[in-house]
Amino acid sequence: MTQKNKPINEDLKKLVIIRIEAAPSNWKLSIGSFGSLSKEEIIDHIMKGDEIGSQIVNSHLAFLKAVASGEFTKAISSV
Repeated sequence: MTQKNKPINEDLKKLVIIRIEAAPSNWKLSIGSFGSLSKEEIIDHIMKGDEIGSQIVNSHLAFLKAVASGEFTKAISSV
């Protein structure tokens, strides 16, 4: 099974959903050809574990890893 098709861990889904729920109610996310998605639509995709949901979870995890490793701070301070 490839990483792309690997099911998303339920705890990771919950973590990302909690982060998204903390955003303002009118927050939207645009994902390429999928268009603009509301918070509710984003959460629905994450819960389904579909391609869009996987991309969202993976991008949140990449951000959290960058923060934890210090890469994010280095990138911000170099600007």
